[in-house]
Amino acid sequence: MEVSTSRTTLANVLPPIFICTIVGTIWSIYLGLHLLPMLHLGSSQPTVYSKALFQTIVSQFFTGMFAICFARSLLGSPGSVPDDFATDLLTMREVKATGEKRYCKWCHNYKPDRCHHCRTCQSCILKMDHHCPWIMNCVGFRNHKYFFLLVVYAVANCLFICFTLVESVQRSVVEETPSTDRFLLVLGLVLSIIMGFLMSCFLSFHTWLMLKGMSTIEFCEKNLSVAVDKSKAPLSYDRGFMTNIEAVLGPHWYLWFLPTSPPEGNGLQFTSAAGKFEKNSDKKLHSEPERTGQREATP
Repeated sequence: MEVSTSRTTLANVLPPIFICTIVGTIWSIYLGLHLLPMLHLGSSQPTVYSKALFQTIVSQFFTGMFAICFARSLLGSPGSVPDDFATDLLTMREVKATGEKRYCKWCHNYKPDRCHHCRTCQSCILKMDHHCPWIMNCVGFRNHKYFFLLVVYAVANCLFICFTLVESVQRSVVEETPSTDRFLLVLGLVLSIIMGFLMSCFLSFHTWLMLKGMSTIEFCEKNLSVAVDKSKAPLSYDRGFMTNIEAVLGPHWYLWFLPTSPPEGNGLQFTSAAGKFEKNSDKKLHSEPERTGQREATP
C-alpha cells in the first residue's frame, strides 16, 4: 500500500517551500557575506584563513546533512500496511474499546500495533509518530530516523551560524559597510536565532520521546487516557535507554548520526516494556482509537 500522491496539493506544498526559503536565505547570507569575505581576507592572513576554512567545512557539512535528511524525510515512505497483511500471524494487543481488532474502514485493512490512519496521506502509517506539514509527509517507522536527524542538524547548523555570524555583524557595525549588507547580516543572525531556539525546543521534546520509547501520538493518548481514567495503565514500549535509541536510530551506534542504517524490523510488531513480543495473547489488551485524533465511544 503506497502513500497517496494526493498530498501534493498547493496547501501541502507551501510549508516545505517556506522551509526551503528560510534555509536558503540563511545559507546565502552566511556564505556570501560571512564565509567568502573571510576566505578573501584570509588570503593575506593565514590565521583568518584557517578559521574561515574550518567554519566553511563545518557549516557546509551540517547544511549537506540537513538537505539529505530533509529529502529522505520528504520523499521517503514512512511505511504502510502491506496489502497481504495477515492478522492471524500476529496477536495484536492494541484493539478497539469493544475488544475487536482495529480495522481501517478507509484502507480496508487491519491495523497492526502502533499503526494509525493519516487523513492527509490517506494511508495507514506503521508506528506513526505524527503528520508533519513541514516535510509534507508522515513520520513513521521507515523515516523516523531521517526526521530526527533533520531536526538534529537543523539545530546544530543554526547554533553554529549564530555563534560565528556574530563576528561579521559586529564588524559591519564598526567598519564602513553598505546598509544592505548590514541589514542582511542582521537578518541572517535573527533568523538563525529564532529557528535555532524553536528547533531546540522541538528536538528536546522528541529526544525525550525517543528515550521513553514513545511516539507523539502515544504521548497524547497516554495523557488523554490518564485524564479520563487514572486507573488505566497504557501499554508501554519503553525497553531501556540503549534499546529505545536503537529503535529510532538503528542498531549501529557509529551510524546513528548518518542518514543510513534505519532501525531493524518490519514495523508490524514491537517488543513491549516487559520484553516479550505481542504474540503473548494472555496479557492484558490495550485499547486504541480507530483513527488518529478520534476515539470511539465506549458502548
